[in-house]
Amino acid sequence: MAVRLDDKLLEFFKRPLMCIIAAASAAGRPSVGRGVGFDVLDDKETLDVVFSAWQWPRLEADIRQTGRIAATFVSPSDYVSFQLKGNATLQDTAARDLDHAERFIMAATEELASLGVPRSIIAPWLTAREARVARIAVREIYVQTPARLPACWPAR
Repeated sequence: MAVRLDDKLLEFFKRPLMCIIAAASAAGRPSVGRGVGFDVLDDKETLDVVFSAWQWPRLEADIRQTGRIAATFVSPSDYVSFQLKGNATLQDTAARDLDHAERFIMAATEELASLGVPRSIIAPWLTAREARVARIAVREIYVQTPARLPACWPAR
């Protein structure tokens, strides 16, 4: 059964974000990679996530094998995080997907740089080389935001 994204989550998706994608082979061997763009489709139950098959080749194979995926979106500035799980299919990569990736990479880079991460470190993390698009029919949504940090944790 599909799960519709609510207004709170849609508003969250307007922020600069990072994205981690997880899949597994038919044998259960996990694969993880970084998403570099996304688009929520009009039905608000489906989203396309862009990733680099050049950087994360096992993701493509595992999505084809099992059709299952989890995508975790994190706001670097405050660690607010949501994980979406569901069925996935690979789609043809279109110009709009590359545009989404370019905007995502630019926003994430600016956000991380504003938090003190050197751009030279960020650049290798975020690439759309050999971009692939996983279309996720969202079946589950989880809040993954970590608990409040203890008072002894260094402040920014």
